[in-house]
Amino acid sequence: MILYNKDSAKYFATTGGYGHITIQEISTNDFGLEILSRIINADDKALKATKERSLTGSIQGEIKFFRNDYNIYENENFGNVYNEINAIIDKKQLKEVFDFSKNDIKSIKSNSLCVAKNSFSLKKSISFDELLSIINKCENLLNKPSLVEINSFEKIAKTNKYLKDKLYTHLLSDLYRNYQDEKEILRVEISHKEFDKYYYSNKVIINSMINKDKQEFSFEYSIREIHSILKKIKTINSELSVEDFIATMKNSHLTSFDENGDILTEDSLINHFCAEITMGSQNFFLIEKDWYRIKDSFINKINEQASHFSKDYKYTKPILKKWDNHFSSENEYNASYIGDSNSLVFDRFTPQNIEACDFLKWDENNIYFYHVKKGFNNSMRDLCNQVFIAARRILEDSKTGYNFLGLLYDYVAECEGNTDYSLKAKQQFDDFTKEQFLSLFEQRNIIFVLAFVDTAVTNRDITQNIDLFYSNIAKFSLIELAKKMRNIDVKFQIAQLKK
Repeated sequence: MILYNKDSAKYFATTGGYGHITIQEISTNDFGLEILSRIINADDKALKATKERSLTGSIQGEIKFFRNDYNIYENENFGNVYNEINAIIDKKQLKEVFDFSKNDIKSIKSNSLCVAKNSFSLKKSISFDELLSIINKCENLLNKPSLVEINSFEKIAKTNKYLKDKLYTHLLSDLYRNYQDEKEILRVEISHKEFDKYYYSNKVIINSMINKDKQEFSFEYSIREIHSILKKIKTINSELSVEDFIATMKNSHLTSFDENGDILTEDSLINHFCAEITMGSQNFFLIEKDWYRIKDSFINKINEQASHFSKDYKYTKPILKKWDNHFSSENEYNASYIGDSNSLVFDRFTPQNIEACDFLKWDENNIYFYHVKKGFNNSMRDLCNQVFIAARRILEDSKTGYNFLGLLYDYVAECEGNTDYSLKAKQQFDDFTKEQFLSLFEQRNIIFVLAFVDTAVTNRDITQNIDLFYSNIAKFSLIELAKKMRNIDVKFQIAQLKK
C-alpha cells in the first residue's frame, strides 16, 4: 500500500511478503533508524540485536544477538555503521510516543520489539486507522531533535544518482591530475569487500579499454594503490583527455588469483576504490562501492579519540632516523638500516604473503617490528590491516616454535634477487645464523610500531595537533588498530618520524 501525505509531500509504504525488496531500492536509507534515535536514549538498555557494517579493518559486517539488553554506548564500535537495530519499546513509550490506548497496551504481556532500518516496524497487530496515526506520529518525531546519534555517517542512497555521479566525477577528475603529474598526490587505495582474499592474492590482472583498444596489465602481487595502474596506462598512452581517462577507469576490470591460478576476487576496477574527498564544505569517503557523508559530530569524535590513542601509544625509543630529503620511498628509508647495529631489514620479503615488518630493532628487553608509511592519508587503512595481520601471525608463531620467523630468515638468506637492495639484504645473514636470529625473540617483549612521516608542508605533531591531520580514514583506521592490538594483547606504539 502506498500512502501520500499532501501536507508534507512524502510517500509512505507498507508491504507484505517480499514487497519490501522492491520498496527498499527507492526508500530512504535510514528512516527507521532516525525514528528510533528520537525514542531511545544512548544509555537505555534497549538493544536486542544489530546488523552492522565496518568501515575499517577486514571485517565487512557483523550480526549481533545480545544475551542481555545492551545500550548504544556499550555496543559502540568506532567505524561501524548500523544497518538495522532490533530494540525494546516499553509500554510507556507505546502510549506516549505512538498514542496506543490502555486496552492495546494491556494486551501486551511484556515490552514490544521494534525493527529499525530503512523501514520502521513494531511487532504488534494494528488497524488501518492506527497505521495512519503511527505514520503521523513518525512524521512528528522527525521534526524533533534526536535523543541519540545512532550513526555518525550518512550513506548516500542508491537512488541519489545525481550526487553519486558527481562524487565519482570529482574523484576521477582529481585522479586525472595524478595521471598527468605524479607529484599531484591523491590517495586512492585499491581493496575489495573480501579484503583478506584480495590481500593474499599472488597475481592481479586488469583488463582495460584505452581509446577503444583492449589492454591487459598483469601484476605479481595484490595492488594496494592506484599509482601502479596509472603508470601502466601512461606507458600505453600518456596523452589521454580527461574524458578518455574517466572512460578507461570506468571500463576496467580487476581479477585476483591465488598461487594455483584460481580466481579469488573480481569486480570492476572502480568498485575497488577506497578514497576520501572534500566537495564543497562536506567530507565524503568511498569504501568499495558505497559513498558516505561524514557528519561533523564524527569528525569531532574521531579527533578526540585519535588524540587520546596517539598519546597513549606514543613511541619513545630506540631513536629512529630522520626522513631526509633523499629518501623518496619507504624502501629507501627502510634499506638505510641495513648494517646498523641491532637492526635487520625485511622490507618486501613476504613468506606466506605476510609482511612481518619493514625492519627490526632490539635492545636488552624488547624487539620492535616496524611498519613504515610515507604520508598520513587513507592508505593508512591498508597499512593498519597489514600490521594487525602480521601481529596476529607473529603472536601465533611465538606459541608454536617460531616456524614463520624461521621461514622469514630463509626468504632473505636464500634470496636470489640481483638488485642492489636484495644483495645487501641477503648479506645481513652472512655471519648471522638462523639459531642466532630466532634466539632474539626468546627473552624479549614483542612490540609493533607503526611509523609514518608526514608529507604536509606545515609542521604537525600527531600528539599535539590531531585536528590538523585531515584524513579521517587514516585516523579511524589508527584507532581501530590500537583497539585490536590491545584485544590480542600485543604491544603497539605509534611513531611520527622526524624530517
